Amino acid sequence: MKLIKNKRGQGLIEYLILVAFMAIACIGVVRAINHTVNSKFQEVDYALRGTRKTVEKEEIDSNLSRKRDLSNFMNGVGKTNGQTNN
Repeated sequence: MKLIKNKRGQGLIEYLILVAFMAIACIGVVRAINHTVNSKFQEVDYALRGTRKTVEKEEIDSNLSRKRDLSNFMNGVGKTNGQTNN
């Protein structure tokens, strides 16, 4: 088996993978707290204007953070518009 001795780009690739994982994590966090932050900014805006409007706050659905798998992937296939899965 021939070994590859050129490892000049290995460090760069490792850093790129690390940065990609960090970017994915940041996007996930921003999506998770987006509604909460928006409602807080609206409350601050209403307070600065002197109005007494209440901001509707969306509750975080616990189903979004539940572990999922493909065990029920095909359930419900073909059952739209009165069709059945035969």
